[in-house]
This record gives sequence, structure tokens and C-alpha cells, in this order.
Amino acid sequence: MNSLKDIFTETQIVFQQGGPVLWAMVLLSVILYGLLVSTWIGLHRVKNEVHSLDDTKVSYQDLKTIEEDVAIFALDRFAWVKRRLPMIAVLVAAAPLAGLLGTVFGMFVTFSGLSTQTGGQPIDSISAGISAAMITTQAGLFMAIPGAILLVILSSQVREVEGNLQQKVYHHRVNMRKLELGGVN
Repeated sequence: MNSLKDIFTETQIVFQQGGPVLWAMVLLSVILYGLLVSTWIGLHRVKNEVHSLDDTKVSYQDLKTIEEDVAIFALDRFAWVKRRLPMIAVLVAAAPLAGLLGTVFGMFVTFSGLSTQTGGQPIDSISAGISAAMITTQAGLFMAIPGAILLVILSSQVREVEGNLQQKVYHHRVNMRKLELGGVN
């Protein structure tokens, strides 16, 4: 129980040293990873719907109807996932920039403390400013690196679903052509 109290105390100290920029970065992180999770769940649902489309459901339809159904599906269900990717990319790019803002803020605190220091220990003001600068820089990178990796994986899976949709249309196009050729003979 003592270690849990120590962790809580250390966390409080980090947030005090990080200042308001760190709080803004935590909010940015919650939005970023919330958007990543909700998009991933939406993509999983779309994948299940794409895989559940089988030949028996659409084999009786003509090619135009099949293409319309796939287009409607892509616009209605899949677009929801695709529209979120640019926003996720912006938030991933904003994370290290927010860390840089915290670095500038920390250096401002450092130089401000140095300029107002009259005798005494200037190391206290220097260490407080540098601490704030390093905490926010680290937080920005800690947010951005996993976010960028997850965005790449998510984008890859989106392209995979797009390929599966195109493959379904192509497969039905080939089957319709075979039926037409078979019906002529």
C-alpha cells in the first residue's frame, strides 16, 4: 500500500512540474487514443460485415446492383472509419509539437527565474524550468510514437478492407461474366 501512495505522490509532482502544458497534453492524449480505439472497433465491425458477404446473398443480383450495394456500404459504413484517419494523423503530429511547447514554456521559466534571482541559489529556478521542459518533451514523444505506430497499422488494415471490397466486386463481375457466357452456349 505504501508503494501505491508513493506512485500517487510522484505522479502529483510530475504534473506540478509539467505545468498547464502537461495537462493539455493529457487531454490531447485522451482524445487521440479514444479516437484510435473507437476507430479500431469500427474497423473491426466493418471487417466482419465485409467477410459476412457471401456469394449466396448476392449471386442472384446483376452486376450493377452488386456495385451499388458495395458503393453504398463503402459510403455508409466504411467512410466512418476512413474519415477519422486524417484527424488521428493530426493529433499524432500535434503531440510532439505540444511537447515542444512545453519545452519552450520550461525554458521560459528557467530564464525568468534566472533574471529575477538576486543572489541565493539560481540552481533551483534552473532545475524547475528544465524539469518542466523535459517532462513535456518526454510526454509528447511518449504520446506520438505509439500513436504513429497504431495509425500505420490502422491505415494498413483500412487498405486491406478496401482491397477486400474491390475483390468482392471483381469476383462478382467475373461470376456474372461466366453466367452470361454460359447462358449463351
